[in-house]
Amino acid sequence: MSNHQDRFTGADMEKGREHFNGIENEYERMIVQIVPSFRDFFGSVLSLIPGGPVRLLELGSGTGFVTAMLRAQNNEAEITCIDLSPGMLEVAKKKPELSGVEFITGDFREAWGMGRYDVVLTTLCLHHLPDEDRAQVLKKISHSLNDGGIFINGDVFAAESDKEELLNMTWWYNAMLQNGFSDDEADAMIQKRTDNAAYLDTVSGYAEKLEAAGFGTIINPYKNRIYSTFAGFK
Repeated sequence: MSNHQDRFTGADMEKGREHFNGIENEYERMIVQIVPSFRDFFGSVLSLIPGGPVRLLELGSGTGFVTAMLRAQNNEAEITCIDLSPGMLEVAKKKPELSGVEFITGDFREAWGMGRYDVVLTTLCLHHLPDEDRAQVLKKISHSLNDGGIFINGDVFAAESDKEELLNMTWWYNAMLQNGFSDDEADAMIQKRTDNAAYLDTVSGYAEKLEAAGFGTIINPYKNRIYSTFAGFK
């Protein structure tokens, strides 16, 4: 096994598990309370997906929350989903609307679908990766796209300054309370972001990674404080 693979067997391999182990049956309730204006955020991702019989790879697909919305929007898409959590994928596999979707259990830094894709999609996932790994995954995505393909990512990002981060955290905390979270639940999410701070890209830093990965046109059509959507066109 290479050194690159060895690096994924330690703490970094566990990054993707930390938020989601044991909460697969609560995830979809929680996500609409965690993400302010969740319809706008996920809608901005879905609005970028072309219609028709496209091949689509979804990374970190979880319970199929976004996959189901995608299938409702484009039932001609050929979809492959990869996720690290068997429990999350078991929830997805039980959804009748996701029949015909290919599910792969594994870390997408290593596991991958076959062939090339018209669309690669991920939401609320890449911020769990160390900076170097995220850059490598973006290059892998670029190489896996057909010419004219699109990579779509909706995620959370770090502020450009400490002052902005503090203001964003106050806004996010209050938004979660308004969406029905308890004080303890909101506190726990703020703490997770604090613990995860070293893994977060700024919007400007992430745009630089997309450019370095080979995306010719990059757009940032949605931004709401810590939440943002990017699309890179090959």
